[in-house]
This record gives sequence, structure tokens and C-alpha cells, in this order.
Amino acid sequence: MDIQPTENRWKQRFENFNKALVNLSLATTTHQAQPADVLVRIAVIKTFEMTFELAWKTLKDYLNFNGVEVKLPREVLKQAFANGLLPDGQVWINMLDDRNLMAHTYDDERALLAIHHICSDYLPAIKALQLYLEEKV
Repeated sequence: MDIQPTENRWKQRFENFNKALVNLSLATTTHQAQPADVLVRIAVIKTFEMTFELAWKTLKDYLNFNGVEVKLPREVLKQAFANGLLPDGQVWINMLDDRNLMAHTYDDERALLAIHHICSDYLPAIKALQLYLEEKV
């Protein structure tokens, strides 16, 4: 059986997503142990940005493999929600907004709020996506 290029693409991206998620989990665990450490805060934010980027691109590739053509992150998230891949679309839109904000501005207050969201809301949602896609591999 030949693996189609789009199937291979989403599965390869999923592997990279899994690696990034391991790093994000490590960063958030370290942050819980050392909440005042500025470098750990930066690690949480940067690993979140990378993990989120790989998450939405994996979703895009998975949707494309299943015949849904999407390109932009917000469009990908809306279609993933509409197709039942994401149980809570709003949390993912919030992730996108926080990722965009943190990628262009660094303010301690915003960073702390983003880290709170990453640890309490975003990481569980990202892990749920990982489990869902793991079943599809």
C-alpha cells in the first residue's frame, strides 16, 4: 500500500508536534517548580509558540489529507472545530490570539497571564488534540 504524500506529511508533522509537546510539558512542569525564574517563563512562552505552530499546521495537513482545503491558522482552527477535531474551538482561538500577542510584544504582565493560560487551559487542550490524532495515525 502506497502512502499518499499528504498522509505522510501530516504524520511527519505530527511527530514533530509530539516532540514539541514533550518540551512544553517539561517547561510548564519546571515553571511550576520555579515560578519566579525568568528564563523558565521565557521557555514556557517559546515552547508554547513552537508547539502551537506545529499543532495548527498538523491540523491543516490532517484536514487537507481528509479533503478540507484550509491555509490560514484561524481558518484551520474553525474547520477543525467544525469537523469535530477540537471540542472547544474558543480555547484554540484564544491560543492563537495569545501566540500572536506574545510573538510581537513582551510585557511581564502579559507574559504572566499567558503562562497562566498555557498551564491551565492550553496545555490540556493541546494534549487532548495529541491523543485524538494519535488514534488516527
